[in-house]
Amino acid sequence: MIRAAFATGDGININRHFGIADRFDIYEIDIENKKYELVDTRRIDSYGVSLQHDDSLIDRLAEAIDDCNIVFSAKSGLHAKQALDGKLIQAVDVERKVEFVLDRVINSRVSILAPKYAEEKPRKKYGGSARKGSFENLQKRHPCLGGHSNVTAGRVHLPVSPVCNISCKFCTRAFNKSEIKPGVSSLVLKPEEAVETVRRAKELCPELTVVGIAGPGDTLANDQALKAFKLVKEEFPDLICCLSTNGFRLADKIDEIAKIGIETLTVTVNAVDPEIEAQINNFVIDEHGQKHEGIEGARMLIEKQLLGIRLAAEKGIVVKINSVLVPGINDKHIPEVAKVTSELGASILNIIPLIPQNEMKDIPAPTCADLEEVRTEAGKYLEVFRHCQHCRADSLGIPGKGKDLHSELYKDRKERTADTFSHG
Repeated sequence: MIRAAFATGDGININRHFGIADRFDIYEIDIENKKYELVDTRRIDSYGVSLQHDDSLIDRLAEAIDDCNIVFSAKSGLHAKQALDGKLIQAVDVERKVEFVLDRVINSRVSILAPKYAEEKPRKKYGGSARKGSFENLQKRHPCLGGHSNVTAGRVHLPVSPVCNISCKFCTRAFNKSEIKPGVSSLVLKPEEAVETVRRAKELCPELTVVGIAGPGDTLANDQALKAFKLVKEEFPDLICCLSTNGFRLADKIDEIAKIGIETLTVTVNAVDPEIEAQINNFVIDEHGQKHEGIEGARMLIEKQLLGIRLAAEKGIVVKINSVLVPGINDKHIPEVAKVTSELGASILNIIPLIPQNEMKDIPAPTCADLEEVRTEAGKYLEVFRHCQHCRADSLGIPGKGKDLHSELYKDRKERTADTFSHG
């Protein structure tokens, strides 16, 4: 087994000189079984490399792929070859399609690697230090990613997503001005109203750093959220965009999410075992409008969630996992959720205590002791976020200050509920 890095701008062609590469796709190549697999995409700006010329640039680029045996780039100069050789990475200059080179490598009768470069190296997790560096930088400005920014940084949730495509047994969505819980909003905005709403939010909350969309339905069940994010990012490029989703359509939309420049995702994953998930979720509705119930729907949801998380992490997007703790159903299982999603590239886990309602109204909410026990076990695999405020879908303010400004933000708006506030 060897690991190869490809300097590519599009994931298809080897079209970057090593010294100015902004992305490396990492493949594991199994020569014996004649197969290969894309295991990582490393975006160099996430490593703190600005691609401005300086003497240490080449060394830092080499460090970004130091778990690889070989790197293919359009061109690598003498300094690059020396830096790579020092890390036992063989440099090959070639301008071809990535797939062409991979096929030649696995079908060649002669090893492409010189013996000294063939040593097996420890593999970095998905996203490697790029993911870690990006996460740590965002923690300083995002109140929902840990650290201490929950008492210094503000966030606004834009309620532009009324439609949902799954049916969680604990979910009751509503329109009102008083309840503090997810899925609740006083109104639904059109995407075109997002920019003016953020402008007003910045006046009310000068500490605003994050624009999020968390409902009141699912952000990817239709295109409303992505349209709003695109407009916001064009007007306020310095604000962090954060999208919350059940993950069912995440893999389908990940290219568009990355293109818009959305920096963080929150994906609600309540189980990675279909039998457990089926006890929490009634059904899913696919993009063709077909309903999938029970274990079949649960399996489909989990597969799509995990694929979306992996693809997001590969693109350098920071992923937070939300898991609703349901006593007697997934309380012993959440540590497994943490383990699996961490291996896929998630950076932090938020364990949310069940609010007894809807079909789960008779299940007691977990105690503080229950919550702490699960957090401790899950924390062995993934950092745990401990400051969740059960935010509304139209919230505004600094979460840790305990005052929500949503009523003031929308006080002059005529209440407008959604035409479609349902599953599907």
